[in-house]
Amino acid sequence: MSTPERELLDQAAALIATKKGTRLTVVDVGGSSIPTSYFLIASGENPVHVRALADELLAKMPLAPRHIEGVREGRWALLDYGDFIVHVFQDEVRAFYDIEGLWPESQVTPWTGLRPSPPPV
Repeated sequence: MSTPERELLDQAAALIATKKGTRLTVVDVGGSSIPTSYFLIASGENPVHVRALADELLAKMPLAPRHIEGVREGRWALLDYGDFIVHVFQDEVRAFYDIEGLWPESQVTPWTGLRPSPPPV
């Protein structure tokens, strides 16, 4: 079953993928003390690309983020949509912070654009 928050996350991921963002990864943090359900993590090639990916979300998502950080610098852009947070990194910054590595592998999945169907009831 798809939830509205997951549908919005998938929309954000599709927008990033369309602009050639790479290594899209979803981290399910819903069971933690973090006040969001998901992280969407993506990579851009350079500061201009990171800014372009963030600007694409700002222009085309159906809701505005609650908070934005780092877009101007273009090394690590954070867009907080409440139910999910988008992190867009330059590759070397992503490797340094390794957000995916903080979570168990069972909570970290590559975003492929396809979601598994729920089992039949």
